[in-house]
Amino acid sequence: MPYRVDKKDNVYKLFNLTKKEYVKKNFKTKETAISAGKNYMRYKKEEPIIKGNRILNKTSKAVSSKRTKKM
Repeated sequence: MPYRVDKKDNVYKLFNLTKKEYVKKNFKTKETAISAGKNYMRYKKEEPIIKGNRILNKTSKAVSSKRTKKM
């Protein structure tokens, strides 16, 4: 499940991109929010990759930058 880190007032929140809702936990720093998102993904046996303020799965299509053309 990919996540996005958002800043709301003075706290950071994780937004679940597949469920379209925020995680119940609030975080004080961006680093702790990213670490928690990575741990959530590891628990689900996914491989987290950080792209900007998003934490994506390694097998996600948004991560793969190489597209091969069939000729």
